[in-house]
Amino acid sequence: MALDFIKLTIGRYNMFTMLKEETKQEWQLSPVDRCDRCSSEALVKVTGLNGDLLFCGHHYNKIMDNAVGYDKMMKFAITIVDEREKLTENRSKGKDY
Repeated sequence: MALDFIKLTIGRYNMFTMLKEETKQEWQLSPVDRCDRCSSEALVKVTGLNGDLLFCGHHYNKIMDNAVGYDKMMKFAITIVDEREKLTENRSKGKDY
């Protein structure tokens, strides 16, 4: 993350303002990716030895909140791509999905 300084003059006074450069989050899942259970937008991708599973936030939470489901998911998963932050990001931008 880079920081830039700009010179701001007010009257006879010189002031420096620090601007923070925003970094753009690059998402790996797109709106084309769909939940295997309900066809909503997939926000979580779980890769296992046998292939990939895609989940919307609701169905991923439902599995992970259940002790048996959590245990099975952890035995299956090699990698988990969790992009549920998209929902929070879109709400902060004023988008309501």
